[in-house]
Amino acid sequence: MTTDQSELEESGQGEVAEPVWTEEKFVNLMESMRNGLYKKKDFYGEGNQIVKMGELFDSEFITNQEEMDRLELSEKELSKHGLQNGDLLFARRSYVREGSGKCSIVDELKEPLVPESSIIRARPDREQILPKFVYYFFKSSLGRNEMSKIVRQTAVSGIAQSDLKEIMIPVPPKKSQENIVECLSLLDEKITINNQINSILEEIVQTLFRHQFIEYRTYDSFHETQIGKIPECYEILQFKDICSTRGGGTPSTDEEEYWEGENLWLTPKEVTSLNTKIVFDTERKITDKGLNNSSTKIMPKNSVLLTSRATVGEVVVNREPMGTNQGFICIQPNERVEPYFLSCLVESKRQEIENRASGSTYDEISQTSFNEIEFAAPPKEDIERFEDKVEDLYEEIYTRELENRKLKSLRDTLLPKLMSGEVRVNDINLEDIEVSSEV
Repeated sequence: MTTDQSELEESGQGEVAEPVWTEEKFVNLMESMRNGLYKKKDFYGEGNQIVKMGELFDSEFITNQEEMDRLELSEKELSKHGLQNGDLLFARRSYVREGSGKCSIVDELKEPLVPESSIIRARPDREQILPKFVYYFFKSSLGRNEMSKIVRQTAVSGIAQSDLKEIMIPVPPKKSQENIVECLSLLDEKITINNQINSILEEIVQTLFRHQFIEYRTYDSFHETQIGKIPECYEILQFKDICSTRGGGTPSTDEEEYWEGENLWLTPKEVTSLNTKIVFDTERKITDKGLNNSSTKIMPKNSVLLTSRATVGEVVVNREPMGTNQGFICIQPNERVEPYFLSCLVESKRQEIENRASGSTYDEISQTSFNEIEFAAPPKEDIERFEDKVEDLYEEIYTRELENRKLKSLRDTLLPKLMSGEVRVNDINLEDIEVSSEV
């Protein structure tokens, strides 16, 4: 309850909708807590699906996925470690401090699922608290701040179940919990639907590209070449014939005046976490001085950015001018091709790009090696017709990505205010964020 609400109640004026919130230790709100199951990799194979750290960091809502590893379990092990909808999963360890204690929630299970040993499973007592309320608490700045206090920094950052048990959790009345969860779930649902639609649109783009430029379904006259049979109107080119390339760079992190500027600056880690093939913002920005004192350069809008080391072969098109770190080959198309066609073409060559990557510390493909990759180039007019089709699709994707950014900002602003009782759900117009269930 806020100070104003308390004063109002004491004076006997007005109507107070909620009684005072309480606080409880995390462990007192849980039905049970347990570390995940330890099994050597030799045991992996057929059987039940396992939640590993990768799934935990990739998703807020954990459900069955085809690519999950499997493990043969006894009925006793499954009964002891099996997950239920609403279970909370916490990362016990992480190579980065902010990853320790990351919270996800189990949702819509279709078959038994078990967590690996590096995960803490907590099952909320639903008589006291809603699982999603606790999940949203740990997504809020309030919860993240409490989690940061218990992270133990050793060779690998981590949290202990004993420390997690002691974290204090706000406990509003059940009806207030339900209202808060409903409000925040509406925002998450809208974000999820936008992501699903964008994923479908991305698939349409790839299908159009593959149909015409890989399978050649719209052509009926062919000739043999050194890379196989291609349409008669095509020619064999290398990437250096249709674009110019350059690398990126990182301003000195010891110079504060190089950072927190206005110039967008992209890293491969950000690219691998994107939901689409377009990028319009970056986590960090650099100043003009940082730009001028490093090897990074600002690439114009609608360049193609290819991750060239560590994770090799991820491709995005920048909707805003931006620089990159040294983990990219920055590609600027010339008049022979269009940006989205070029991004699809580069992506279609991912296997060859990965095969050409090498290195003692990590795999990396050089600009020279990339530029020498050969491909079958269609006539310019065919490229332009394809570009006309997919530009509209990517405009829709971009619009939804911008909307998601606003929704996430609203959600992240509301989270601590709702969790502390500073803002009530009654103060929010839920009709403004009503979503359709159709994709």
